[in-house]
Amino acid sequence: MDEKELLISKIKDLDRIAYERDITKNSGFLGMSEQAVYMDIAGDLNSNNRFLCGGHEDYDRAMIIWPASYADKENVPGSLISCIRILPVDSRFADDLSHRDFLGALMNLGIERYCLGDILVSSSSAYVYCTSEMSDFIVENLPRVKHTDVQCRKVGLDECDIVPVFDEVRVNVASERIDAVIAAVYNLSRTVAGRLITSEYVFIDGKTAKNSGMKIREGSRISVKNHGKFIYCGIDGTTKKSRLYIVVKKYV
Repeated sequence: MDEKELLISKIKDLDRIAYERDITKNSGFLGMSEQAVYMDIAGDLNSNNRFLCGGHEDYDRAMIIWPASYADKENVPGSLISCIRILPVDSRFADDLSHRDFLGALMNLGIERYCLGDILVSSSSAYVYCTSEMSDFIVENLPRVKHTDVQCRKVGLDECDIVPVFDEVRVNVASERIDAVIAAVYNLSRTVAGRLITSEYVFIDGKTAKNSGMKIREGSRISVKNHGKFIYCGIDGTTKKSRLYIVVKKYV
């Protein structure tokens, strides 16, 4: 059984238990490709009372949550997901830490990736979303990130004050096809963009892009593995040769 089949089996088992026993269940945190697998099989699952949640609105990693029928759906995420704020003990001697630095420090504690959601970084501090059962362990056992001494404390899911930063880009394309847009946004050839799509490295609103000819709708959120992500803002004029000017907001 390969990784995709194993994931499908786990999701279906959780769905069956939640449906038959009417109890709250949840997966671990899933990356974009794993969420896409879930979206592809969602129509085959028994329970309709389920949703993806990353602990904050603009998430990349998220868990599937099946709340029991008697549970308060709005409060369920708070019981399953925690947010930890990590700050340098003394900002004067802190390194300029990256996402990789924080992730590496957490993984060095022996924490499995599925226990960790998004890590939002600003200079030498970060907010880490994780499973609730892992939160106390992180707070008690993470004294340092790279060469920087840090302090950790749990905060509310809505207390993160790091907001996405965008770079608005205007490019011209032949059409709104996904391969044409990706090629223009990341300065790639259409051939390379097509390979990314056939390799299932491109996700549109959480779903795998199935073919290069798919057209993007205004407001769609596109993620391209190893390249980045952007929001498609739509058409903003045409050239004399009837090509389209489009605007996207690239995440910085």
